[in-house]
Amino acid sequence: MQRAFLALHRYLALGAAAILFVVALSGAMLVFEGAIDRALNQDLWEVEPASGRMSLDDLVTRVRGAYPDVIVSGLTPSPVDGRAAVVSVAGGTQVFMNPSTGKILGTRSAAERDAGLARRLHVFHETLMAGTVGGIIVGVATVMALVLVLSGIVLWWPLKLWRVQAGASWKRVTFDLHHLLGASAAAVLLLITASGVVIVYPVLGDLLARLDRTPARARPVQPTAGPGAGAMSLDSLVRVAGVALPGADVMNVSMPKDVKTPIVVALRFPEDRTPAGRSRVYLDRFRGTVLRVDNTRKAEIGTRLNNLKRSIHTGDWFGAPTQVLWILAALVLAAQAVTGVLMWWNGRAGRLAAGRAAGG
Repeated sequence: MQRAFLALHRYLALGAAAILFVVALSGAMLVFEGAIDRALNQDLWEVEPASGRMSLDDLVTRVRGAYPDVIVSGLTPSPVDGRAAVVSVAGGTQVFMNPSTGKILGTRSAAERDAGLARRLHVFHETLMAGTVGGIIVGVATVMALVLVLSGIVLWWPLKLWRVQAGASWKRVTFDLHHLLGASAAAVLLLITASGVVIVYPVLGDLLARLDRTPARARPVQPTAGPGAGAMSLDSLVRVAGVALPGADVMNVSMPKDVKTPIVVALRFPEDRTPAGRSRVYLDRFRGTVLRVDNTRKAEIGTRLNNLKRSIHTGDWFGAPTQVLWILAALVLAAQAVTGVLMWWNGRAGRLAAGRAAGG
């Protein structure tokens, strides 16, 4: 049985080593995705901290005044002092604004965003910049990585190597490092690879959703507006959302062009580490009535697991401590790809000799 696991582990590793190396390195860098984008575009993101902030409605009015032909589709308030608010317009263009003064700092089109380093890293990590085919390759490699971690644990267990022999040959050092690093990072790598498989294959997320006792609800429909009804102010709608989910921070307001679609406010509780949060409040854009609330604190088990899969995969789970561990684990995975290939190469002579002896 052990020999079968060794053969499985060896040949899966050889087949996936190059892909896992680059995917692991890009994954380690993506822990800093937001920070990378902000560092490379400081003129768009950074503002002088100030005590007061303009209303959301005033920010939108400034954008509409500066660009009369655009259709505002959403707004992301500044989450921390010193960072810009972002107004999104139809077509994907972002308008960056000082949240205190309303000054427009600049714009960025969808194409410009996609050409940035942070976004390119993200796309490379998911598809190797090779579209659908690249996504399939990464998906298969992710499954292979999960199997490699599990089979690696089985192979390590009888030896339980926890040290590198000082003064040994480089071949022995490579062998020891492969086992030591793999065992040290195995638990985190199991979480990274398993969550990655669920992300890559949505059918698995659908299976998780079935763990909920109640079926998924359909997206609410915007009630018909009465005669002469006008849209409510964004600030009023956001206040209603805050009452519906006290203790959660507003991360984004979605304003679909279609008046038959409700306003959606995305909120995030402190324990939710996803960038935009997973809680949602759907609001009647004309009356301010709450049409539906998705509260992560009251979600059922299947929804909770689906909400967690990204945080588990990226290391956002518990903030900075897990991010550091996840970066180290991703670097270990890249190192395992290298040391694994070296071990295979080092053992070629022995395998060839054994093959010749068996052949007579």
